Amino acid sequence: MIVRPYKLPDGEPKLFLIQQSVHAALSGDLASHWGNKPFAPLVHPEVVWPAIFHHDDGWIPVDKSPPIDRKTKRPVSFLDSPAPDSHAIWTKSIEWAARISPFAQYLIAEHFMTLREHSESAESEAGQTFIHKYEELCETWRDNWEKRHPQCSDEEEKLAVAQLRFFDWFSLWLCLDERSEIHTFEKTPDEIPLTVEPQPNGNILTSPWPWTVDHVHVAVGGYLVPDRDYADTDDVLREMNDWCQLEWRFAPK
Repeated sequence: MIVRPYKLPDGEPKLFLIQQSVHAALSGDLASHWGNKPFAPLVHPEVVWPAIFHHDDGWIPVDKSPPIDRKTKRPVSFLDSPAPDSHAIWTKSIEWAARISPFAQYLIAEHFMTLREHSESAESEAGQTFIHKYEELCETWRDNWEKRHPQCSDEEEKLAVAQLRFFDWFSLWLCLDERSEIHTFEKTPDEIPLTVEPQPNGNILTSPWPWTVDHVHVAVGGYLVPDRDYADTDDVLREMNDWCQLEWRFAPK
């Protein structure tokens, strides 16, 4: 769950709860129509696009019954999820991606391994167990993919992983906080800096223009709940009835 501080127009503090699967769907929306030069289109979009869209499906059961942090008494943010819990959730995402393709499993597993490798728990027993498990499985999935798609180069495989990682971060950047300052994504899949300039009312000027359509309109939905102490999951579930939507409109600068 993404737990985002939010204030109503009258100043009343709230928490905006965005489910991880909704954030992932936003990453898929951002990936749609991507590839206006000099940016490359999605590699094998029949696999890469649904992998981006569904890479956080393992969070669905958790987000339907969000756990409460014992210290803060607020819903647990995905950023604070204990490593063993995250591994179990990531494993479900990887396993469920089999319905798309073993290559989708490879992409999502590579994404989560990178997240763990760059985390504080990378050297922990749980972290190393997770990484080693999926290093072996990824090799098998990649080999099977290459046998069936010998024309897909190593560079394209690396680009596909980079595309998933970029759109995941692009979506999180939008979801985690209200943005008002110019931001440049330095590490795009093609290593071409992308600058976004937030404007009033969710409008965002973008340079260079990376999509093959004239403008892009995306949105996410989530629950506004009181920013208060919660006793347990049932307590927060009783408050999850105020559905809200955030919208962004991208246009060329």
